[in-house]
Amino acid sequence: MRNKTYKHMYHIFGKKGWVNDPNGSCYYDGKYHIFYQYSPDYPESTLKYWGHVSSEDMIHWEDNGIALKPDIPQDKDGVYSGTAFCGDGKMELFYTGNVKHQGDFDYILTGREQNVIYLSSEDGINFSEKELLMTNEDFPKSMGLHVRDPKVWKEDDKYYMFLGARSVDDKASMLIFESSDKKNWKLYKEYTPSAKLGYMFECPDYFEVDGIKAIGGCPQGMESEEFKFMNMYQSGYFILNDNTIHSTNEELEKDITVSNFKEWDMGFDFYAPQVFEARDGKKIIIGWAGVPDAPYNNAKSLEEGFEHSLTLFREISYDSDKKIFKTYPIKGYESLRQAEKEIVVADNKKHVTLDSSFDMEVCTTDSDQFKIVFGDANDNDDLIFAYEDGVCKLDFLNDTGCKRDIRRAKIDKIDDIRIFMDQSIIEIYVNKGEVVFTSRYYPNDDNIVAKFENVENVKAYSLEEI
Repeated sequence: MRNKTYKHMYHIFGKKGWVNDPNGSCYYDGKYHIFYQYSPDYPESTLKYWGHVSSEDMIHWEDNGIALKPDIPQDKDGVYSGTAFCGDGKMELFYTGNVKHQGDFDYILTGREQNVIYLSSEDGINFSEKELLMTNEDFPKSMGLHVRDPKVWKEDDKYYMFLGARSVDDKASMLIFESSDKKNWKLYKEYTPSAKLGYMFECPDYFEVDGIKAIGGCPQGMESEEFKFMNMYQSGYFILNDNTIHSTNEELEKDITVSNFKEWDMGFDFYAPQVFEARDGKKIIIGWAGVPDAPYNNAKSLEEGFEHSLTLFREISYDSDKKIFKTYPIKGYESLRQAEKEIVVADNKKHVTLDSSFDMEVCTTDSDQFKIVFGDANDNDDLIFAYEDGVCKLDFLNDTGCKRDIRRAKIDKIDDIRIFMDQSIIEIYVNKGEVVFTSRYYPNDDNIVAKFENVENVKAYSLEEI
């Protein structure tokens, strides 16, 4: 029987209400800042605000409350997602102000305003008045009314804004605007890929890791495949081999293909990530531990008055052999480790009893197959993480997944596994982040028993609350 809360100990989440996309992720004036989509009165209201936390180390976070509210006509129906730019001596935020008109509208081609809004801060806490930068009228007529989620950066003496879009003929599209002052913007590039990326491209990103440039984003409406694109909407990136965001559309067509789209995370709950630069120049990614419109739920956390959280902070590295980005938790999480747990061996099998927040490292004895089963002390199995015949799977066996079932990923071999559990979220990292699975998981007991097959070495630690 479970007596503990499902609220997290070391993940960022709202103490009440609904959380989704991370916004404005940045390092500014000695602190990391993470804003996030926040509906504090959910489920009574879904109106979006920006919550705000800050930290000196990306591990211990201070809750700064609500940073942005929908308080002007141009964002009256929600302060939607956006970005932070900190390259000119202050924190500057750009976001989508959502407006939905009352009436019989489809809100795709009619009845909606998507406004780009700007404000700034000298201290990261107190912000200037909001300024309206762009409206529907500034976007190409070939686009519908879903144009959102600005990403802003600077190259040489120019500023660029990347917006995700849905064309009037329901195709995922990308818009780039250019400016010399961050206030006056003109269209620089309009690109609707020929690849079948669905009807909408949102949460766009443009970044570089180890000299490799990439476009990130979340296509909506892609067709599922046996081992890919299994969630309602996808989240991933395209590596630009010999191109940049400034390449011609014809050149980008070589890289922007379905086969070149790599998913950041193969689990049930990962979406809308942002990539930002840490103090030391490393690139960090954080995502929403959820997916819009998913057929599964989080009823057990909602009973405690909260829904959703953000993922762990993951450092991005480029694997030049596999030509993919790996993502792996930043080193600071080791500082939360407490006493190491005893691994019990019986009948040539290992098991360990864990608190419901832990950090586990696993080395396999057989790179061809292994199994880890999570459950309770009464031999009730909840969740299997296993590898066989070149396929890794995460498989829920009962209601601890709240209608989540199975996710699979192909991988040549497995050498090591890192597993983080935090009350009701599990993150599994294979081969230092070659493949990642993030999922909500609601154990029915206070403790979790993990059982192992074909596993050589296990180290497990309880983690302290931040």
